[in-house]
Amino acid sequence: GLASPYIPFTICPSAHQPPCSAMGCSASKTAAAEVMQPAVRRQVNGTTPADSTVLAVKESHKAEQTVGEEQPHHHVKVSIVGVSGLRVSGGEGARSDVVITAEIPGKPDTKSSTPIVSGIARKKTSTDHPTVEIEFSFQTELKGWVATDKILFTVLDHASGAVLGRAAVPQAMVQACYEGDLALTDGGAGYTPFLQVKMAREQIFVETVHEVTDALAAGFQILSAEAKQLLEVETKRMQEVKKALEVIKDDARATLENATEAKDVAVDAVEEGFHGVKESISEAVLEVEETKGHVCLWC
Repeated sequence: GLASPYIPFTICPSAHQPPCSAMGCSASKTAAAEVMQPAVRRQVNGTTPADSTVLAVKESHKAEQTVGEEQPHHHVKVSIVGVSGLRVSGGEGARSDVVITAEIPGKPDTKSSTPIVSGIARKKTSTDHPTVEIEFSFQTELKGWVATDKILFTVLDHASGAVLGRAAVPQAMVQACYEGDLALTDGGAGYTPFLQVKMAREQIFVETVHEVTDALAAGFQILSAEAKQLLEVETKRMQEVKKALEVIKDDARATLENATEAKDVAVDAVEEGFHGVKESISEAVLEVEETKGHVCLWC
Protein backbone atom coordinates (compact mmCIF):
# COMPACT_ATOMS: atom_id res chain seq x y z
CA GLY A 1 0.00 0.00 0.00
CA LEU A 2 3.04 2.28 0.15
CA ALA A 3 3.75 4.64 -2.75
CA SER A 4 7.26 3.18 -3.08
CA PRO A 5 8.47 -0.24 -1.88
CA TYR A 6 11.80 1.24 -0.77
CA ILE A 7 12.32 3.22 2.43
CA PRO A 8 15.93 4.49 2.62
CA PHE A 9 17.66 5.16 5.94
CA THR A 10 19.74 8.41 6.03
CA ILE A 11 22.19 9.92 8.50
CA CYS A 12 22.74 13.51 9.53
CA PRO A 13 25.51 15.52 7.79
CA SER A 14 28.77 15.71 9.72
CA ALA A 15 29.59 18.71 11.92
CA HIS A 16 31.80 20.46 9.33
CA GLN A 17 29.06 20.51 6.70
CA PRO A 18 26.63 23.45 6.54
CA PRO A 19 23.10 22.74 7.81
CA CYS A 20 20.53 21.70 5.22
CA SER A 21 17.53 23.99 5.19
CA ALA A 22 15.90 22.65 2.06
CA MET A 23 14.82 19.21 0.96
CA GLY A 24 17.05 17.52 -1.60
CA CYS A 25 20.34 19.32 -0.78
CA SER A 26 23.55 17.71 -2.05
CA ALA A 27 24.83 16.83 1.45
CA SER A 28 21.62 15.02 2.30
CA LYS A 29 21.66 13.09 -0.98
CA THR A 30 25.30 12.08 -0.53
CA ALA A 31 24.71 10.87 3.02
CA ALA A 32 21.64 8.94 1.96
CA ALA A 33 23.54 7.24 -0.85
CA GLU A 34 26.40 6.23 1.46
CA VAL A 35 24.23 4.57 4.11
CA MET A 36 21.38 3.14 2.07
CA GLN A 37 19.97 0.20 4.04
CA PRO A 38 17.92 -2.82 2.92
CA ALA A 39 14.62 -1.68 1.51
CA VAL A 40 11.54 -2.48 3.55
CA ARG A 41 8.40 -3.63 1.73
CA ARG A 42 6.23 -4.39 4.71
CA GLN A 43 6.45 -3.99 8.48
CA VAL A 44 4.11 -5.58 10.95
CA ASN A 45 5.46 -4.36 14.28
CA GLY A 46 3.93 -0.88 14.04
CA THR A 47 7.09 1.09 13.17
CA THR A 48 6.48 3.77 10.55
CA PRO A 49 9.05 4.62 7.86
CA ALA A 50 9.74 7.99 9.50
CA ASP A 51 10.26 6.33 12.89
CA SER A 52 12.70 3.86 11.34
CA THR A 53 14.72 6.69 9.76
CA VAL A 54 14.98 8.58 13.06
CA LEU A 55 15.87 5.37 14.87
CA ALA A 56 18.67 4.66 12.38
CA VAL A 57 20.10 8.16 12.91
CA LYS A 58 19.99 7.86 16.71
CA GLU A 59 21.57 4.42 16.70
CA SER A 60 24.32 5.61 14.32
CA HIS A 61 25.24 8.41 16.73
CA LYS A 62 24.95 6.08 19.70
CA ALA A 63 27.29 3.56 18.07
CA GLU A 64 29.89 6.32 17.49
CA GLN A 65 29.72 7.31 21.15
CA THR A 66 30.14 3.76 22.44
CA VAL A 67 33.17 2.84 20.29
CA GLY A 68 35.90 1.51 22.60
CA GLU A 69 33.45 0.96 25.47
CA GLU A 70 32.33 -2.45 26.64
CA GLN A 71 28.80 -2.92 25.34
CA PRO A 72 26.14 -5.30 26.61
CA HIS A 73 25.80 -8.49 24.62
CA HIS A 74 22.50 -9.76 23.29
CA HIS A 75 21.07 -12.97 21.92
CA VAL A 76 19.07 -12.21 18.79
CA LYS A 77 16.33 -14.70 17.99
CA VAL A 78 15.77 -14.86 14.24
CA SER A 79 12.81 -16.46 12.48
CA ILE A 80 12.81 -16.91 8.69
CA VAL A 81 9.36 -17.70 7.36
CA GLY A 82 9.72 -17.40 3.61
CA VAL A 83 11.47 -16.07 0.53
CA SER A 84 10.00 -14.82 -2.75
CA GLY A 85 10.98 -13.44 -6.15
CA LEU A 86 14.07 -15.66 -6.52
CA ARG A 87 15.57 -16.14 -9.97
CA VAL A 88 15.96 -19.65 -11.42
CA SER A 89 18.29 -21.06 -14.05
CA GLY A 90 15.47 -22.97 -15.77
CA GLY A 91 12.12 -21.85 -17.08
CA GLU A 92 8.66 -22.01 -15.60
CA GLY A 93 8.12 -25.21 -13.61
CA ALA A 94 11.82 -25.61 -12.81
CA ARG A 95 12.65 -26.76 -9.29
CA SER A 96 14.94 -24.64 -7.12
CA ASP A 97 16.67 -25.84 -3.93
CA VAL A 98 18.02 -23.08 -1.71
CA VAL A 99 19.50 -22.51 1.74
CA ILE A 100 19.49 -19.26 3.72
CA THR A 101 22.26 -18.29 6.14
CA ALA A 102 22.14 -15.77 8.97
CA GLU A 103 25.22 -14.43 10.72
CA ILE A 104 26.84 -11.48 12.45
CA PRO A 105 29.56 -10.21 10.07
CA GLY A 106 33.02 -10.62 11.57
CA LYS A 107 31.82 -13.34 13.95
CA PRO A 108 31.95 -16.58 11.91
CA ASP A 109 30.95 -18.76 14.85
CA THR A 110 27.49 -17.14 14.77
CA LYS A 111 26.66 -18.42 11.28
CA SER A 112 23.51 -20.53 11.07
CA SER A 113 21.91 -22.15 8.01
CA THR A 114 18.42 -23.35 7.21
CA PRO A 115 17.83 -26.85 5.89
CA ILE A 116 17.41 -27.16 2.13
CA VAL A 117 14.06 -25.67 1.11
CA SER A 118 12.56 -26.14 -2.34
CA GLY A 119 10.15 -24.32 -4.62
CA ILE A 120 8.85 -24.38 -8.19
CA ALA A 121 9.32 -21.45 -10.59
CA ARG A 122 6.04 -19.72 -11.45
CA LYS A 123 5.03 -16.64 -13.48
CA LYS A 124 2.71 -14.14 -11.82
CA THR A 125 1.88 -12.62 -15.21
CA SER A 126 2.60 -13.67 -18.76
CA THR A 127 5.32 -10.99 -19.10
CA ASP A 128 7.09 -11.69 -15.78
CA HIS A 129 10.20 -13.76 -15.29
CA PRO A 130 9.55 -17.12 -13.64
CA THR A 131 10.39 -16.73 -9.94
CA VAL A 132 10.40 -18.99 -6.91
CA GLU A 133 8.40 -18.37 -3.75
CA ILE A 134 8.90 -20.64 -0.74
CA GLU A 135 7.12 -20.59 2.60
CA PHE A 136 8.72 -22.40 5.54
CA SER A 137 9.65 -21.86 9.17
CA PHE A 138 13.14 -21.72 10.61
CA GLN A 139 14.33 -20.34 13.96
CA THR A 140 17.85 -19.73 15.19
CA GLU A 141 19.66 -17.65 17.82
CA LEU A 142 22.67 -15.42 17.11
CA LYS A 143 24.72 -14.97 20.27
CA GLY A 144 27.03 -12.09 21.09
CA TRP A 145 25.29 -9.31 19.13
CA VAL A 146 26.21 -5.76 20.22
CA ALA A 147 24.78 -2.40 19.19
CA THR A 148 27.42 -1.87 16.47
CA ASP A 149 26.69 -5.18 14.71
CA LYS A 150 24.57 -5.89 11.65
CA ILE A 151 22.93 -9.19 10.75
CA LEU A 152 23.65 -10.58 7.30
CA PHE A 153 21.17 -12.82 5.48
CA THR A 154 22.30 -14.67 2.34
CA VAL A 155 20.17 -16.83 0.03
CA LEU A 156 22.21 -19.46 -1.86
CA ASP A 157 21.43 -21.94 -4.61
CA HIS A 158 22.10 -25.31 -3.03
CA ALA A 159 23.41 -26.98 -6.20
CA SER A 160 25.78 -24.26 -7.47
CA GLY A 161 26.38 -22.16 -4.37
CA ALA A 162 25.44 -19.04 -6.36
CA VAL A 163 24.15 -16.06 -4.37
CA LEU A 164 20.46 -15.44 -5.12
CA GLY A 165 20.14 -12.49 -2.76
CA ARG A 166 21.52 -10.93 0.41
CA ALA A 167 20.61 -8.25 2.94
CA ALA A 168 22.62 -6.65 5.76
CA VAL A 169 20.21 -5.57 8.50
CA PRO A 170 21.47 -2.55 10.48
CA GLN A 171 21.48 -2.37 14.26
CA ALA A 172 18.53 0.04 14.29
CA MET A 173 16.23 -2.54 12.71
CA VAL A 174 17.56 -5.28 14.99
CA GLN A 175 16.98 -3.17 18.09
CA ALA A 176 13.48 -2.34 16.83
CA CYS A 177 12.81 -6.12 16.66
CA TYR A 178 11.93 -5.80 12.98
CA GLU A 179 9.30 -8.11 11.52
CA GLY A 180 8.44 -8.07 7.84
CA ASP A 181 9.96 -8.33 4.32
CA LEU A 182 13.56 -7.46 3.48
CA ALA A 183 14.46 -6.54 -0.10
CA LEU A 184 17.49 -8.55 -1.18
CA THR A 185 20.36 -7.20 -3.28
CA ASP A 186 22.30 -9.29 -5.83
CA GLY A 187 19.06 -10.92 -6.94
CA GLY A 188 19.93 -10.60 -10.62
CA ALA A 189 18.85 -8.17 -13.35
CA GLY A 190 15.09 -7.87 -13.49
CA TYR A 191 14.51 -9.67 -10.17
CA THR A 192 13.41 -8.18 -6.85
CA PRO A 193 13.59 -10.94 -4.25
CA PHE A 194 12.36 -10.53 -0.69
CA LEU A 195 13.07 -12.42 2.53
CA GLN A 196 10.43 -12.64 5.26
CA VAL A 197 11.99 -12.41 8.75
CA LYS A 198 11.21 -11.71 12.37
CA MET A 199 13.80 -10.65 14.97
CA ALA A 200 13.71 -10.42 18.76
CA ARG A 201 16.54 -9.83 21.19
CA GLU A 202 17.28 -10.27 24.87
CA GLN A 203 20.11 -8.50 26.69
CA ILE A 204 22.80 -10.70 28.18
CA PHE A 205 25.21 -9.12 30.66
CA VAL A 206 28.89 -10.02 31.29
CA GLU A 207 27.88 -13.34 32.81
CA THR A 208 25.19 -14.61 30.50
CA VAL A 209 22.30 -16.72 31.63
CA HIS A 210 23.76 -19.64 29.69
CA GLU A 211 27.15 -19.21 31.34
CA VAL A 212 25.55 -19.06 34.78
CA THR A 213 23.48 -22.14 33.99
CA ASP A 214 26.56 -24.01 32.78
CA ALA A 215 28.48 -22.93 35.89
CA LEU A 216 25.65 -24.09 38.14
CA ALA A 217 25.46 -27.41 36.29
CA ALA A 218 29.23 -27.89 36.58
CA GLY A 219 29.13 -26.97 40.28
CA PHE A 220 26.26 -29.36 40.84
CA GLN A 221 28.22 -32.16 39.16
CA ILE A 222 31.27 -31.42 41.31
CA LEU A 223 29.18 -31.33 44.48
CA SER A 224 27.40 -34.53 43.46
CA ALA A 225 30.73 -36.28 42.86
CA GLU A 226 32.11 -35.05 46.19
CA ALA A 227 28.91 -36.01 47.99
CA LYS A 228 29.01 -39.46 46.40
CA GLN A 229 32.65 -39.91 47.40
CA LEU A 230 31.91 -38.72 50.95
CA LEU A 231 28.94 -41.06 51.15
CA GLU A 232 31.10 -43.97 50.02
CA VAL A 233 33.73 -43.12 52.66
CA GLU A 234 31.11 -42.80 55.40
CA THR A 235 29.45 -46.03 54.30
CA LYS A 236 32.80 -47.82 54.49
CA ARG A 237 33.40 -46.35 57.94
CA MET A 238 29.97 -47.46 59.11
CA GLN A 239 30.68 -50.97 57.86
CA GLU A 240 33.99 -51.00 59.76
CA VAL A 241 32.26 -49.73 62.92
CA LYS A 242 29.60 -52.40 62.53
CA LYS A 243 32.24 -55.10 62.22
CA ALA A 244 34.05 -53.75 65.31
CA LEU A 245 30.79 -53.79 67.28
CA GLU A 246 30.18 -57.38 66.22
CA VAL A 247 33.66 -58.33 67.48
CA ILE A 248 33.05 -56.53 70.77
CA LYS A 249 29.67 -58.23 71.10
CA ASP A 250 31.20 -61.65 70.49
CA ASP A 251 34.00 -60.95 73.00
CA ALA A 252 31.49 -59.75 75.59
CA ARG A 253 29.36 -62.86 75.04
CA ALA A 254 32.42 -65.10 75.45
CA THR A 255 33.51 -63.22 78.57
CA LEU A 256 30.06 -63.53 80.06
CA GLU A 257 29.97 -67.26 79.35
CA ASN A 258 33.39 -67.68 80.93
CA ALA A 259 32.31 -65.67 83.97
CA THR A 260 29.18 -67.79 84.37
CA GLU A 261 31.23 -70.97 84.17
CA ALA A 262 33.72 -69.63 86.76
CA LYS A 263 30.84 -68.73 89.06
CA ASP A 264 29.46 -72.26 88.83
CA VAL A 265 32.88 -73.72 89.65
CA ALA A 266 33.29 -71.40 92.65
CA VAL A 267 29.84 -72.27 93.99
CA ASP A 268 30.57 -75.96 93.68
CA ALA A 269 33.90 -75.52 95.47
CA VAL A 270 32.29 -73.56 98.30
CA GLU A 271 29.54 -76.13 98.74
CA GLU A 272 32.06 -78.98 98.71
CA GLY A 273 34.25 -77.20 101.30
CA PHE A 274 31.24 -76.50 103.47
CA HIS A 275 30.20 -80.15 103.49
CA GLY A 276 33.77 -81.18 104.33
CA VAL A 277 33.98 -78.83 107.29
CA LYS A 278 30.57 -79.90 108.48
CA GLU A 279 31.55 -83.56 108.43
CA SER A 280 34.78 -82.83 110.34
CA ILE A 281 32.88 -80.96 113.02
CA SER A 282 30.35 -83.74 113.31
CA GLU A 283 33.11 -86.34 113.75
CA ALA A 284 34.85 -84.21 116.40
CA VAL A 285 31.63 -83.77 118.39
CA LEU A 286 30.95 -87.52 118.27
CA GLU A 287 34.43 -88.36 119.49
CA VAL A 288 34.11 -85.96 122.37
CA GLU A 289 30.84 -87.51 123.37
CA GLU A 290 32.26 -91.04 123.20
CA THR A 291 35.34 -90.28 125.26
CA LYS A 292 33.43 -88.09 127.63
CA GLY A 293 35.76 -85.28 127.08
CA HIS A 294 38.95 -87.27 127.24
CA VAL A 295 40.24 -86.48 123.90
CA CYS A 296 43.81 -86.98 122.91
CA LEU A 297 45.01 -83.67 121.69
CA TRP A 298 47.70 -85.29 119.71
CA CYS A 299 45.18 -87.22 117.78
